[in-house]
Amino acid sequence: MNSQQTTEFDAGWTIQLAKEAGEIALKHFRRTIAMRKADNTIVTEADHEIERYLTGALRARYPTDGILGEEGTSHQRQAPRQWVLDPIDGTSVFSFGLPIWSICIGLMFRNEPVAGIVYLPATNDCFVADVAGPALLNGEPIYTAAEAPLNSESILFGAADAHRLWQIKFPGKVRAFGSCAAHLCYVARGSAVAALNTNTALWDIAAALPILKRAGGECILLDGSPVLIETLLDGSKLPLPILAAPPYYLDVVRTHARFLGGGKPRPA
Repeated sequence: MNSQQTTEFDAGWTIQLAKEAGEIALKHFRRTIAMRKADNTIVTEADHEIERYLTGALRARYPTDGILGEEGTSHQRQAPRQWVLDPIDGTSVFSFGLPIWSICIGLMFRNEPVAGIVYLPATNDCFVADVAGPALLNGEPIYTAAEAPLNSESILFGAADAHRLWQIKFPGKVRAFGSCAAHLCYVARGSAVAALNTNTALWDIAAALPILKRAGGECILLDGSPVLIETLLDGSKLPLPILAAPPYYLDVVRTHARFLGGGKPRPA
């Protein structure tokens, strides 16, 4: 089978790959030293080791596929099939010994995210979207929260910089666990009504977007415009925050969140 002409995704093999990468991460967890990259974000040796491991396994199994990784992997970038890797999404949280960080393996076909694995080793939760069928958490189907009025117990996952760059008048609770992919997956399982994220790159969302979509959610920019994946292929970040939610919560959450920094979204 020519992998460049199909959306073949071996979910079982990819889950096992993510869990093997998780074992590497756990060996470093609470034993690692964080360093600063050129863009001032944090990286650890675990990030590099996991990306090398994932890249090696994917190149061996799918030699004609492209691979893009947060820590510098750029292989066959013109291939129709592209694997997008975030070896540790939530490196800052990981480096401080907190549990909500994830290993993300996303598959894109012709610049569209079509399948993904988001694995949280510290909690042993594995979110999966195959190329067809429902989103799964540990093998069980998941769905976004049912439509209901927002109240004091509703949860919105916010960006870590919310206290500096946002004006949020959400009636419920605002939480930030530090992993964009995990936030989107928690929206997919109905634990929160929505999630916001700033400075979003392709590896932050490529694996989680299919999971969110299969569970009934959508992802847009805060001004209501679509997320254009092709603008992220060179490693760029989205110019505006993203909002992930079921379609019936998108507009109502937009009215409760105003981004104050790094650009001004159009009025909701």
